[in-house]
Amino acid sequence: MSPSACLSRTCYQILIAVAAFALLGQNRGDAVDINDGPPVLEKAWKLYNTGAYEEAVSYSAAGRELDPWISGWIVIEAQSLLALGRYEEAYEELDRYVEDHRYALLPRFLLRQAALYSARYNEARLQYEALGYLINERSRRYGYDPDNVVVIGRIAELYKLEPKIVLDNFYRRAMDFDPPPVSAYLAAGNLALNKSDYKLASQTFQKGLELFPENPDLWFGLAHSFREGDPGRLAEYANKALSLNPRHGPTLRLLAENQIAGEDYLSATVLLDKALRTNPRDPDTLALKASIAYIQNDAETGDELRREALSSWTINPSVDFRIGYQLSRKYRFADAARYQRKALGFDESFSPARIQLAQDLLRLARNEEAWRHADRVYRDDPYNVAAFNLVTLEERLAEFSTIESEHFLLRMTPQEAEVYGPRAIKLLEKAHTELSQSYGIELPVKTTVEIYPNPADFETRTFGMPGTPGFLGVCFGPVFTINSPASRSANWEAVLYHEFCHTITLTMSQNRMPRWLSEGISVYEEQLFNPAWGQRMSADYRDRILSEQMQPVSSMSSAFLRAEDGQDIQFAYFQSYLVVDFLVQNYGKPALRELLQDLGKGEETNAAIAKRFAPLPELDLAFAEFAKAEASKLAGEFRFQTQQSPLATAIQITGPKTDYSSALQEGWRLLEEEDWENAAERLQDLIEKAGYLTGSENAHWPLAVAYRKLGERESEIATLEAITRHEGSQLKPLVRLLELSQEEQDAAASLKWANQWIAINPMAETPWRALLEAASDIEQDNYSAEAARSLIALDPPDSPALHYQLAEILQDSDPTQAKRHVLMALQDAPRFQKAYHLLNELQAAAPAPPEPSDNRPKIDALDIDIDFLQ
Repeated sequence: MSPSACLSRTCYQILIAVAAFALLGQNRGDAVDINDGPPVLEKAWKLYNTGAYEEAVSYSAAGRELDPWISGWIVIEAQSLLALGRYEEAYEELDRYVEDHRYALLPRFLLRQAALYSARYNEARLQYEALGYLINERSRRYGYDPDNVVVIGRIAELYKLEPKIVLDNFYRRAMDFDPPPVSAYLAAGNLALNKSDYKLASQTFQKGLELFPENPDLWFGLAHSFREGDPGRLAEYANKALSLNPRHGPTLRLLAENQIAGEDYLSATVLLDKALRTNPRDPDTLALKASIAYIQNDAETGDELRREALSSWTINPSVDFRIGYQLSRKYRFADAARYQRKALGFDESFSPARIQLAQDLLRLARNEEAWRHADRVYRDDPYNVAAFNLVTLEERLAEFSTIESEHFLLRMTPQEAEVYGPRAIKLLEKAHTELSQSYGIELPVKTTVEIYPNPADFETRTFGMPGTPGFLGVCFGPVFTINSPASRSANWEAVLYHEFCHTITLTMSQNRMPRWLSEGISVYEEQLFNPAWGQRMSADYRDRILSEQMQPVSSMSSAFLRAEDGQDIQFAYFQSYLVVDFLVQNYGKPALRELLQDLGKGEETNAAIAKRFAPLPELDLAFAEFAKAEASKLAGEFRFQTQQSPLATAIQITGPKTDYSSALQEGWRLLEEEDWENAAERLQDLIEKAGYLTGSENAHWPLAVAYRKLGERESEIATLEAITRHEGSQLKPLVRLLELSQEEQDAAASLKWANQWIAINPMAETPWRALLEAASDIEQDNYSAEAARSLIALDPPDSPALHYQLAEILQDSDPTQAKRHVLMALQDAPRFQKAYHLLNELQAAAPAPPEPSDNRPKIDALDIDIDFLQ
């Protein structure tokens, strides 16, 4: 029977069998106590679940001799042999058992697996077809045993039966037995993981653990469900699995992947070597070791480990999928795509490789091919969450507008493209000029930039699925994505500059630079371009540095790896920036450029740093002194020993110091009491002694409020301007400064503050109206036209007036567009008299149409009713 024929019959028969299960008995009998007498299954399972695989093999073999008709013995024995990498032995034992027990479902299912691992592909195919035959012809007979119900579901998965049918009619039905088998929760949870439905997977494994709290496979599954989410919970649950079974290979691999993500390759290797001591032939473990070698540019070792990983199952697509996945996480997308193609060469139906290939191709700006792969996965498996998300994203992107310039392809929604697209492309081209010259590089292709107003779309495009908030932008090299300013309160111009700097440095290093260096350079460059951008020393950062919580240069990657919350991540960015600032100040930017080139050639990061700058111990010591000196410059006369700043308790404080937060709170108290003069005096004294502080410790804003209440306009303006010089994402001071400049009819100042407001929120009407008014006053037609166009795109109620005003601006420079806009004004306001007058002027000034040439055909005059036309 062919697999396709078997599939069609299987789908039908399975549904019939399910209906019969409800009529069958569901009692599995009482549990057997573990004792020192004859072998019992519970003890065998305990040996297996605690990692005593060798003992489980012997114990189960003895049990099988006593009662060969209990299939549990061969199942435990075979699974233990597979866990040890004794694939041929597992195959032989299962083959002999299945020959005598032709209808044993789970042993035959495991026999197919053992056949694959021992390169018996024809036998694996035969077992595949036999499994289909059995559940076609005998499915009703298996309904008495919930474990068999689960196996039927797993077979149905092999035959690509609809996942919801499998989940509802097999795994959940098995859960309804009393007692339910652990295999039902494992199979249902793994099905959800395979479809990238991590929330459902987590819920399923947790339900299983309520009944089977000592099962390491369930704890591993729960940990795996947080692989793309909370690393802290992943580690917690993984360690619980290892406490039950220290030899649990899948958990050791999961933790190793976590260490690889944090660039701690030594710890990852230790974990993988521990797994290999149990199973020296495990393909997935060897694939991860190969990944580390490739990431560290040791292709020879990587190739050898890959060959070893494929030595038992020579066409195993999981090996190249795992290698490619790890390379993708290190932004080596071209290499990653190559390995996913190899995986598909082994098995073109292996959807994890195809969906990962689609994501990698999107990051390489090869969208057309990427969508084809995503569409195919979705057609084959509509329940694959990652594929569904990508197909949905494709539909959204099709609605985007594209603005193309010399060096960029900018994609954004049509409205946002009209509002601030030209301004964005202008900034990007300026960034290209500045950074390409600074780093001496010519990019090989245009950079693709995508701006998403929907954070879920951004997360899908960036991470494969929604649920990873907190990122303003992410760069892959030739492609970077950002969240629209409509969805995030941040300086979108700074974000564009920051992410494009990644494009420069990733290209120079061939995507072989650590995250901390990439982020550090981007923060350094954006602050160099605009001092109000980037990060600066804060009270929290000062406390962390002075309490020696700074990472040395030699282990700066740990700053991101050990981050437990958003504040830790932000400090990791700041540390990375400080390192780059320190290196450039002391060794110059040419050395930094040479470092990037060395990394691009495959040199190890710390070795390249030592080569271009100084030996690492010397560098670590010098940087620590530099960082402490920078931290000490901030609020040197103050301490920050408050509940909001517990780190300060670890700082060595010499001499009497004033608590800064108490002094600031005193200023706020005086404001609440409307004691404006004393508030201004206290806050001004605080600023003179402490300098500028960001965040909740900022004293400039309350001081500006005090000056406003006192009517001291010049002092208020000076204080607000200080905020804008230090923090480019603060909107409140810009709103007030624009208001003041308009009151004083200072067009130049209004132009400045309106532009800075737009850099934070371009979708607001107020700054564009202020820009239009100010630019018109000082005859800055370029700004006037931009502001008018942007306002029209925001669809305000006075669109006809704006069309008319834009037509006036363009009257001399672009009469064709001027006429277009005056007609649009008349379309919405047919009685707009000024628009008619302007239209007449434009028509009068338009050149006469050319006379027909002599060789053109002559046309007799026509008798036309002119009055009718008018």
